Amino acid sequence: MNTTTKHCWMTLLVVVASWLAGPVAQADVVTDWSSTAGEIAVTGKLPPGGAYRVTAIVQTAVYEAVNAITKRYPPARVPLQAAPGASVEAAVAAANRATLSQLVSAQHAAIERVYQDRAGRPP
Repeated sequence: MNTTTKHCWMTLLVVVASWLAGPVAQADVVTDWSSTAGEIAVTGKLPPGGAYRVTAIVQTAVYEAVNAITKRYPPARVPLQAAPGASVEAAVAAANRATLSQLVSAQHAAIERVYQDRAGRPP
């Protein structure tokens, strides 16, 4: 077995071992909404780079909303005050809804539908 083949097999072995030993990835509310926000931005037929800009702004709003509750990191700009007992899930949903509604207003109906579906309320 030549050196290149040996390295390929070792690399494959390391990748498979780390995959098997690693924790199972689980989606959470931030990941779910991030995927949805990306779909809404792309569906909004924004100009080139527009979808990237929208998702960056949405993720900044989500970061600030969650950080206002968890206070895990220093605030980026203005410290937000969360209501006592505020829900991270609700903060993520509200940040996505508000930001996407402003930036991709043509998709307002889709944004509301997703928001209401995830909140468990009829649209």
